[in-house]
Amino acid sequence: MLTAAPDLRRLYATAALRRGSGDDLGGRVARFGVHADPARVAAYARLCGFPVGGPLPPTYPHLLGFPLQLHVMTRPGFPLPPLGAVHVENRVALHRRLSPDEPLDLTVWAERLRPHHRGRQVDLVTRATVAGETVWEGVSTYLARGEEHPDAPRSEPPAPDRPSGIRPGPRWRLGEGAGRAYAAVSGDWNPIHVHALTARPLGFRSAIAHGMYSYARVLAALGSRLPREGLTSHVWLRRPVPLPSTVTLDTTFDATFDGHGSLSTLRAERGDTVHLVARTAW
Repeated sequence: MLTAAPDLRRLYATAALRRGSGDDLGGRVARFGVHADPARVAAYARLCGFPVGGPLPPTYPHLLGFPLQLHVMTRPGFPLPPLGAVHVENRVALHRRLSPDEPLDLTVWAERLRPHHRGRQVDLVTRATVAGETVWEGVSTYLARGEEHPDAPRSEPPAPDRPSGIRPGPRWRLGEGAGRAYAAVSGDWNPIHVHALTARPLGFRSAIAHGMYSYARVLAALGSRLPREGLTSHVWLRRPVPLPSTVTLDTTFDATFDGHGSLSTLRAERGDTVHLVARTAW
């Protein structure tokens, strides 16, 4: 049980020393009575495109739980190097509308360490409860490239392809400072997102956008169709978005889901690069 949020900058300093050479996923980490800062929620909503003053954005609990995730990943013996792991998938289940002033009890743990055709994957699970009721769940899948496993599944399940006849949506210009802007409201100062100079030693030619920033903007772009009472969503983070960059968003709405839903594709303005695919149902 943690009584205060771990310091992310200190955790990133620790992460630089971790090589991810073990197989110990560790136990659960919990922090109860976590309050979202109203000013930070408003800044996050403005940056990502959610209504300011509305319910807690469906991706916001991830920010509250992320320090606990990094706490788990920086433990000695954790199997993936925290700074070398790539966020490749994320699932969110919002079970009911959340008010920004509701205190959340958060629990985080790692599970399902498994081979991947490019290395190894693990899931970091975050659960938020209020008075014992599960109100939000998130599963973040991270990949560490290393020893290849050709027979391992390439994706679980395969990310959906772009449907035919889809109509193009908004065009976004993400500036060189987009990563720093998101870090300022999220607290996630991972060096691969902050500046090209800090991203290059970690294998990137430039800084890249936070996957959860791109994902949040995709959900916010649903506008009035974004349900407030509950949803499930699964995003496949296919390719990093280099900064600066121009991207386009395509979204189609499909009543063949269990209820209603959408399929969104974020792609480079030029070429065939698909950055992410998100399937959301409500």
